[in-house]
Amino acid sequence: MRESRGVTIQDVAKAAGVSSTSVSNYLNDRMGEMRLETRERIARAIRDLGYTPNSAARQLKTGHAPMLGLLVPTVVNPYYGELAVAVDAAAQKKGFRVILCNTQRDPEREMAFVRELVAYGVRGILAASVLQNANAMSALIRRGVAFVLFETLGPDPGVERVDIVSINHVLAAERAVDCLVSQGHKSIAFVTATPLTPHRLTRLRGFRNAMQRNGLGDGVVITDEDVPVHSTSHNDADLAQFGHLVAGQIMSMQPRPTAVFAMNDFLAIGMLSGFHKLGVKVPDDISIIGVDDIQLASYTSPSLTTVRQPFSQIAESAIESICARLADPARAGTVTYLEPTLVVRASTAQL
Repeated sequence: MRESRGVTIQDVAKAAGVSSTSVSNYLNDRMGEMRLETRERIARAIRDLGYTPNSAARQLKTGHAPMLGLLVPTVVNPYYGELAVAVDAAAQKKGFRVILCNTQRDPEREMAFVRELVAYGVRGILAASVLQNANAMSALIRRGVAFVLFETLGPDPGVERVDIVSINHVLAAERAVDCLVSQGHKSIAFVTATPLTPHRLTRLRGFRNAMQRNGLGDGVVITDEDVPVHSTSHNDADLAQFGHLVAGQIMSMQPRPTAVFAMNDFLAIGMLSGFHKLGVKVPDDISIIGVDDIQLASYTSPSLTTVRQPFSQIAESAIESICARLADPARAGTVTYLEPTLVVRASTAQL
């Protein structure tokens, strides 16, 4: 087999005994009345020669690349890693490849990635956090760049023609609290890291809604500022460490909560480790529930009760949105909220 380097459409055409136009039509799925025997000859020539279509040339011709950019805070958090895998699988079904970018929630880093992606010809960008430069984002949208966000925009986004795909974070928090209340817990703490991003604020609202609806007041909210050992904000890569540290703070509280709702599974897993180190038994001494249902959640000891995000459904809906936006850049922005599901495991128990 010849190496793909240097192999041209003309080489394929000669090997298959057809015209270069026929090979081009085959590669671009414009086969029309092309006979099956001709298709098979072209396919065999492509395989034998090891021919790979020149995507760079195609990009020059069309002005864009068949790629999507995916911006996440960091894949150190397993949630974003699993989301990235789901997005990649959904994108491939539509003929796209995905370029993954870790932004660390740094506004300058975010926009640097976005500008580089657009310069490479990428026209569709998915972001797992709210892009913080609204003016730059709006300018790119006017140039035909499509954005889909996995996180809700703030109350005054200043950006139009953006699609959002997310779970209902309020409902996710309410289901977590209702689960604990159904098990007899009345003293429940919500643990969240700062900064309070839109989805963290939304989960906090859901926590308070459920606590008040159950006649339990506002509940206790614990953030980085309540942990003297480490009172600085934690980025997305540090959430397990924060959970590990906050366990000690919770055990020193008077009165001590009987249950904890962690803002996500990564943080909850850190708490499980912290309680274990302190000799505190979960769920005998305290119950823990998280959000996301990352794969690790079912393998912790005890296995983690959590509220599941439908990764595949989120990814497929996001890719459908990006395709619709690319096809009609002027259409109004859409918001798609998917329903979370409670998954009860061993980290919570009847009080």
